[in-house]
Amino acid sequence: MRNLRLEKIADMVMKGVTAADIGTDHALLPVMLIEQKKCERVYACDISEGPLKSAERTVRNAGLAEQIELILSDGFANVPRDADCAVLAGMGYYTAAGILERAMERLSSFRQIIVEVNRNVKEMRQWISEHGFTITDEAVVSERGFDYIIISFNTQGHVPYTERELECGPVLIEKNSPEFRGYCVRQLTALESILAKQTRETENSRMLKHRAEIWRSVYEEAENTKTAGSK
Repeated sequence: MRNLRLEKIADMVMKGVTAADIGTDHALLPVMLIEQKKCERVYACDISEGPLKSAERTVRNAGLAEQIELILSDGFANVPRDADCAVLAGMGYYTAAGILERAMERLSSFRQIIVEVNRNVKEMRQWISEHGFTITDEAVVSERGFDYIIISFNTQGHVPYTERELECGPVLIEKNSPEFRGYCVRQLTALESILAKQTRETENSRMLKHRAEIWRSVYEEAENTKTAGSK
């Protein structure tokens, strides 16, 4: 079965880098990166021995043991210094942010850092913005009823992102892809559904209403831009 989320992450990895997959689990991404000739060497890293044993089977079955090195590592702790691309995918925001915080002194050595958190995407962008880093690419992937947001960034300086950019994604807004417009509709629908069940105004409902207004504005702008571009 295809894994569109991992395929998109692999597609976003810069060609020729030495990648470190932090929290590799079954090492599916490292195998993709080698097979697609994106990388000549990949480090498959995990904090637990159990996932690394699963990763070892995947790597062995793919015949890629010479190119994929399995590393027991708490975050970046044991990641070799020649790695210049890091991927943190399929984990919570707080876990990802904690791993990045603990490795702050070496983040500048990475040409590219890719994060895909399963919740709190806005908070992930906020973390990037607060550290003055630059979001270089974003993608939205819809798979089996879920939306996955993938963010690529580097440590080059950037002015703080605006509220709408933090909420909706600066690169996603700029790209204005059909996938993003569909994502806007789903986000807006979900927020409006929650608001419809509110029986009284609270601080939380005001916050949700404000977020819905942002998504509505971004979506309408995206639709108008698409229409203007097609004329």
